[in-house]
Amino acid sequence: MLATSSEIEYFLEVFQTRHVSKAAIRLGVTQPTLTLSLQKLEEKLGTKLFHRTKQGVIPTEQGTLLYRKAYTLLDCWGEVQKGIYRSTSEVFGRFKVGCHQSVGAYALPKFLDQLHAHAPGIEIDLVHDVSRKITEGVVSHAIDVGFVVNPVRHPDLVLKKLGDDRVLFWKRRGSGALPKRILADVNLVQMQDILGKTHAKEFKDWKLVSTSSLELIRTLTVNGQGIGILPERVAKADGADLVPFDSRLPTYDDKIFLAYRKEILASKAGRELVRLASFEL
Repeated sequence: MLATSSEIEYFLEVFQTRHVSKAAIRLGVTQPTLTLSLQKLEEKLGTKLFHRTKQGVIPTEQGTLLYRKAYTLLDCWGEVQKGIYRSTSEVFGRFKVGCHQSVGAYALPKFLDQLHAHAPGIEIDLVHDVSRKITEGVVSHAIDVGFVVNPVRHPDLVLKKLGDDRVLFWKRRGSGALPKRILADVNLVQMQDILGKTHAKEFKDWKLVSTSSLELIRTLTVNGQGIGILPERVAKADGADLVPFDSRLPTYDDKIFLAYRKEILASKAGRELVRLASFEL
């Protein structure tokens, strides 16, 4: 067990006065309290710190060694207390924020503006992956907060809904005949669902081109390289001139959440981070 700061402070007073009763008076505690504190400290260290005499106490070799290190221990303890106080009462710190790159494109600008205006002491590192991986990272403490789409519920996870989206087929506005080519990220559940319902029936002779970049799908679709499967927020980003390919085809509803663990609310900075990230999309 570690010595407490009080035990070290009491030890220092006894060492300097060489007398338990005098040290107790100066400390403002009873002599039995001081004696018990010294006994606990000796038990923790497994050694005698003083020889008791009728005139007072004499430090042992081990007691003298502890005295030489005691102030350093108190300084370290003070730094620990100061750090804990700052983390629970001040708005500063470094956090990991996770999101899919495409989600970040429309969620992060507002979030960063909020941080700059209201919590400049908070710094962030961005982590990019599919929402499933980001959610797993929040659950495992690897990520502090995540902007995620359609997260799986977990008992350790707090989810705040930020907005809605929908995934569907898009084409360039005013395009005539297009290459029979579907552009999609086949690793995303939404696109797997839509393709499963339409590819064999509606697009039997079409080629499928897969990429993990939704921005590339949008760019290729804008350039008339085929039809792209995209979330509406991504399709309409940066003024892209895209329109739904066919309103009769299946769509997939997305729900966007802020995901975090309740432990992050233990610090003032964590609470402020969550507050500033909890905006409506």
